[in-house]
Amino acid sequence: MSLEIGKIKKIPIKLHFTLIIVFFLISWTLASGFMPRYFPDLTDTQYWIMGIIGAVVLFVSVLLHELSHSLLSIRYGIKVNHIILFIFGGISDIKEETKDFKKEFNIAVVGPLTSYALAGLFWILFITISYIGDTIQKNEGVNYLILLEGVLLYSSIINLIVGTFNLIPAFPLDGGRMLRAGLTRWKKDFDQATRIASKIGIGISFGIMGLGFIAILKGAFLGGFWLFIIGWFLNSGAQTYLQQNELSSKIKGIKLKEIMNPNFIAVKPDLKIYDLITNYFNLYWKSAFPVVNNNNQLVGMITTEAVFKKDRKEVENKKVEELMTPLSEVIVMNENKEANDALIQLFRKGMSRIFIVDNDSRLLGLVSKTDIINLAKERDEFIQTTKK
Repeated sequence: MSLEIGKIKKIPIKLHFTLIIVFFLISWTLASGFMPRYFPDLTDTQYWIMGIIGAVVLFVSVLLHELSHSLLSIRYGIKVNHIILFIFGGISDIKEETKDFKKEFNIAVVGPLTSYALAGLFWILFITISYIGDTIQKNEGVNYLILLEGVLLYSSIINLIVGTFNLIPAFPLDGGRMLRAGLTRWKKDFDQATRIASKIGIGISFGIMGLGFIAILKGAFLGGFWLFIIGWFLNSGAQTYLQQNELSSKIKGIKLKEIMNPNFIAVKPDLKIYDLITNYFNLYWKSAFPVVNNNNQLVGMITTEAVFKKDRKEVENKKVEELMTPLSEVIVMNENKEANDALIQLFRKGMSRIFIVDNDSRLLGLVSKTDIINLAKERDEFIQTTKK
């Protein structure tokens, strides 16, 4: 669940609801720990001001880190769907991963470089403001710039940490992508490089979780807890990449037109929700239907979630177009795209189906995640049988 707050270079910027939690935690940690340690004898109000501003600067810095990935991707001709900031930082949702190791390396490394540049800039500003503040204090006895000093010091340190953390060679961090780029250059095989990089990332994630567990046992509960959560996050990302790669390798070369289901049931945008429930959902027992116009062009998707999560009397007189998921938020692909490319999109967006259209956006058929997984299983069974 996220909220779009604006666009930068036509890239939608979204905030995940988990930011509310982590924003408070960071502000509290800065106000009660970091700032009093380095800048003693200030008031609680001043510490909270420094903490809140520091938290804002952190998320702006993460946004700039992710924006650098996105802008370079666009420069390489790769579409960026959006940037989302959440509890673990940020993610640039790039529509399609490049298999060019040079491009992947450059896109990955520009993020940490941006963070290091920000760390250097904030450090220079910190030194400058500290000098000015010391001069003011000597001449007038009051130094109000100390609040700014605290924010700049934290901003420099946190950007250094963000840049270094992202260099860890584990998916989905930048270091994992840089590792894969190097392995792709060495092995000349993108899929093999992905498998190796994913397994290395899984190993590193278990190591981080282990350190977190040890820290908890030694009494450092908060630090150990965060290490364990970060390790779990990295493990989950690496496992997903590995699973996705293993499935993709089994369906390589299969076109979507070979597995799509052309026998679909679609609805019109002006259909009343009452009729949709009565004549479609209750009749066919499907969780979603494509929405097409009079020219059979796909315009969106209507789901049971969008309809049944609201009061029936409130929505039954509305039209499908008022509640449907717009075309921009569903997965649409050409029939000549490969099934493994479709699988990547399904995993990345957490969706269950892909709509296949022609060059005029006319709907040709559907492919579900189940269709692709079943195909991979059948091929795996064939491989195992023929090996005996």
